Formats: sequence, structure tokens, C-alpha cells
Amino acid sequence: MSQTANSFLTAAGGLLAGLTAAGLWALRLRVLLAHSRHRLQAHDVLVRAAHALVVDLRAERDTYHRQATRDDTTGLPNRRAAITQLTRSIEEQAEVGVVVVDLVRFKLVNDRLGHRAGNTLLAQVAERLRRLSRPDVFAARLSGDEFTLIVSGDPARTRTVAERVRLHISEVPFLLDGKQVNVLASVGYATTGQAGDDPETLLHLADIAMYWSKTHGGAVRGYAESMGDTPATGRPRDWSPPPDR
Repeated sequence: MSQTANSFLTAAGGLLAGLTAAGLWALRLRVLLAHSRHRLQAHDVLVRAAHALVVDLRAERDTYHRQATRDDTTGLPNRRAAITQLTRSIEEQAEVGVVVVDLVRFKLVNDRLGHRAGNTLLAQVAERLRRLSRPDVFAARLSGDEFTLIVSGDPARTRTVAERVRLHISEVPFLLDGKQVNVLASVGYATTGQAGDDPETLLHLADIAMYWSKTHGGAVRGYAESMGDTPATGRPRDWSPPPDR
């Protein structure tokens, strides 16, 4: 074999060997890319699953929070939420007032028209109070037929809100099962100027004023020392501190 042919064969062999090595490397590269792609896909699945779990946990947390702080019958914040808001307002505002509202002879509505009508009345009262809500007015249901409004502002502002509550409830009939029903509201209020910075005392004094109103014709009454304490026949307000305090 001539030297030229031998050189050609040697070169061709080297080329084939190079091509083979390149092919093997390309195959290896494809395997590595496929493996990486699968890992990325698996990682993406895990990320999506983790995100979905976080979304579900947040939704569940929000649901529990609503259940813990929202009244089912009226949709208003409940007593727990009211206590939390009152405590926060006293910490943040210079002056705060509390208005307590009781529906006179509410039991008669339940007895004569049924509990469904009673719940409808509570929901309608709540809607009227909701219309009074502002950034400085927080409405909530305390229990039974009792509601409260927490007012950030001076005593004149608290009294104005109290008067509007009486007007919205007592002066406009409610419609229950096609019948117009007149409801009288007993409204009492107190302010931090009287109770200091103690939320429990503030709510208690507003309670006293409301019971005084209830036994004296249902007008709006601001707390005064001459009113004494909650009547023995009344229901002293149970107090529990807001959660996480």
C-alpha cells in the first residue's frame, strides 16, 4: 500500500473515531438534557403544589377568622371583634366613645311572629347600623338583641352617632313577613373622658347608660354618675380580653 493511501486511511480512521466520539458525546448530552428537563418538570410540579397548599391554607385561615369574628345572623362583626376593635381604638385614638343599643320588647317579636321573623329583624337592624359605619364608626353585634358602635372622636361625635342610631331604628318601621313593625331602641353611650383608657370600664358605663335609657322611655342617654351601676335585673356585660394579647 502506498504511503498516500496509508495516510488517507489513517486520516479516515481518525475522522471516524472523532465522529464516533462526537456522536457519543451528543448522545450523552441529550441524555443529560432530558434528565435535567425531567428534574425541572418535577421541581415545577412541587412548586405548583406548594403554592396551591399556601393558597388553601390562607383561605382556610381567612375562613376561620371570619367564623371567629363575624356574627352569622347579621353579618356584622361579633362581640369578640368589637372588644378587639375597642381595645385598639383606645390605644390609637385620643378620644373614643361606645354606643350600646338594645331593642325594646324584642322578645315579643319572637313570640308573636316567630324566631325567623326575629332573625330577620336583627338582620335589618344590622343593615341600618352598617349604613352608619364610617372609618371612625365601627358597628358590631354584642349578643341577642344588643348592638354596639365604637366611635373615634370627641363626646359630641359619639352623641351624634347615638342620636342617629335611635332615629334609624325607632323612627322608621321594619317590614317583617309583609307587616310593618315599629321597634323602639334603648341607646346609651359613654366616652373615654368618663372611663379613662380602660376598654372594659368604657363598655360597662355605656351599658349602664343603655339600661337607664331602657327603664326611662328608650331615649338616648349618656352615662352620668347619678345612674349608679347596672340594675340587678340587667345583664352585666361579661368581659374577656381580645385574643393574642
